[in-house]
Amino acid sequence: RAAATAIVSQVLPDTQAAAAELQRGDVICVADTEGEVEMPYDDFLKMAASDVRPLIFDIRRIDAVGTGAGAAASSGGGTSAATADAYAKRQAVIAAAEARDKAHKKKTKPITKGAGKDLSNTDRKRIEEQREEQARRNAAEGIGAATSSDESKRAVAAAKAGEAQHAAALGYNPYETKKVSAGQARTATVAVTHGALGDAGGTSSDGGGASSSAAAAPGAVAPPSDPVSAASSDTGNLTHIDPPFDEAFEAIALHTSNNETATQALTIMRKLIVNATTKGQTGPDDTSAKFRRVRLSNPKIKAAITDVHGALDLMMSVGFVLSESEDDGETYLVFPPGSAGPSWLPQALKKMENYTQVVPS
Repeated sequence: RAAATAIVSQVLPDTQAAAAELQRGDVICVADTEGEVEMPYDDFLKMAASDVRPLIFDIRRIDAVGTGAGAAASSGGGTSAATADAYAKRQAVIAAAEARDKAHKKKTKPITKGAGKDLSNTDRKRIEEQREEQARRNAAEGIGAATSSDESKRAVAAAKAGEAQHAAALGYNPYETKKVSAGQARTATVAVTHGALGDAGGTSSDGGGASSSAAAAPGAVAPPSDPVSAASSDTGNLTHIDPPFDEAFEAIALHTSNNETATQALTIMRKLIVNATTKGQTGPDDTSAKFRRVRLSNPKIKAAITDVHGALDLMMSVGFVLSESEDDGETYLVFPPGSAGPSWLPQALKKMENYTQVVPS
């Protein structure tokens, strides 16, 4: 319940709460009110999740002296009744706090168990229901295609113009979605890696035995390992962006309430993707793993991904999966080790970069 009062249900040892001598059952109140104004539970959660430190608030404590049943009975008279009442009230407060904390944990329970584990059908259905609920909220708040600002539409048009220029420079359109058979895909891969069939052993017209150009030699251009530099290469990029990425990208560009939020979200996600596919794939695992994990409760990540319609779908379309860490119970986006991402990732990164460069500041 949003209006319920915040109450301390547990104090862990060796923490700031223990150092401040907080106790179970303490009622959290607004600062400088001498314990008269109780702080709502949701307000305390927002304050705890913020970057503001230290947390400043008042405490109202119910005196629990002589809380044992024997102590209460031996006091006698009015004092005994008062102590028993105080004890009963304190226990009720603690029970309410524990119930509220349990309900909150159940409500915010992460989606999967085990880092990197694929989602079950039940989890996928749950995610889909969450997306539908978010879409309904967006519609209620007037956030949608119909209310996209002219500025957003101009930015998308400019991004598409940049894609057209890039496609003209390459001689083909890497942003166009095409369906090909497995055989066609293998042929394209062989041609890019080893050269076309007519290139091997090609000679110049004067019979000198040398290739007429460097481009005719098999494997003259090695595909770059860095997905950012790969986007600017003229060869090795015959794949096309998958539709789920395009759909998520358009949701961010057109349905986000303002351009600044969309630009910031795409900038942060692009950096996370590049880090996961480069730094996250080299060096010792304890060092590289941090570049493959994105904690969703991080305030900046929450603002750029969790709270932006389509952002979570975009991250999952390039290979990230939702998982829960058994160590800290936090929910993460995790990119698998030993993976450079889908073959169309360079074009996707270029598309994100084009948008962030053309959107008006």
